[in-house]
Amino acid sequence: MYPWLSESLGQLLPLIARRQLGHALLIKGTAGLGKLHLSQHLAQALLCDIAPDEAADISAVLPCGQCHSCRLVQAGTHSDLHLINSDTRSIGVDSIRQLSQTLSESPRLGRAKVAIIYEAEKMTEAAANALLKTLEEPAGQATLILVSAHPERLLPTIRSRCQQWLVPLPKPDLVLAWFSEQGLAQQDVGAHSEQSWLGALNVNQGSPLATLAYLQAGLDQGRHALLSQFSQLADQPQTVMAVHTALLANKVHLTWLQLLLQDALQLALGLTPAALRLADNLDLARRVSQVGMMRLERALTGLLQLQQVGQTSLGRPVNAGMQLSLWLNDWLANAK
Repeated sequence: MYPWLSESLGQLLPLIARRQLGHALLIKGTAGLGKLHLSQHLAQALLCDIAPDEAADISAVLPCGQCHSCRLVQAGTHSDLHLINSDTRSIGVDSIRQLSQTLSESPRLGRAKVAIIYEAEKMTEAAANALLKTLEEPAGQATLILVSAHPERLLPTIRSRCQQWLVPLPKPDLVLAWFSEQGLAQQDVGAHSEQSWLGALNVNQGSPLATLAYLQAGLDQGRHALLSQFSQLADQPQTVMAVHTALLANKVHLTWLQLLLQDALQLALGLTPAALRLADNLDLARRVSQVGMMRLERALTGLLQLQQVGQTSLGRPVNAGMQLSLWLNDWLANAK
């Protein structure tokens, strides 16, 4: 169990023990928090063979981890636990209809059945509508757990029928300690100070698992290289095409740049370096901040507009490369 999930688990298990957990639960939160891991642990508790009257504080022992049901869940072979985890772009109506039919049948082993729909926002409208009846009137002791990083994409009728549980972003200190436990410094990702890890965590919206994968893939070196190159554009304008190509290669690169500009603006406004999102790029932020507050505000406004236009799917297709070129030319003209 990831350490930042302990609080959520400690609050949910008593609901199971007191039979106060709703028959439909929506676990939501930023991607990369381990919400599927949490839902599987809850499923194990729901299927555990321990009866509610066998312990004074049943929530302290659920799931027991030793009974036949717990061992089957851990092995991924429990016949009353059903997981829909699609690798495709959508979850179709046939998968949901089959799941509803399965849940309407009696449990094969224990007293309960559990279904987990991971990335539930992938359900097509037809699939979501097919799930509504099961959410309203689940058969027997069936519990449905929907997991989503984008609950706003679910139909309102689905959300309204679920008991919703938000998994919060963990405190950075907890995540940094976990990084150390993973032996991250010994991986082939270079030496990382806590400050660098914190910068990488902010780049990944506070998601521990996404940040770990990001660091292990060596992507953080690319961030430092790109932002360093951008910060020197005023002195080395001949590198603008290289910066253009790098920024256009991946949307996350624009996020890196946005955070750097925000930090530079904070410094220009007189805030302390402790408030920066990319504290490990402090020297770069100081260099960029020298262009002044008004120019930074103009650049940030333009960059945010550029990002929004790039996400627009309606109307005439946007030439992202041309828009980025115009933004970079404007930056060079105003950063000298």
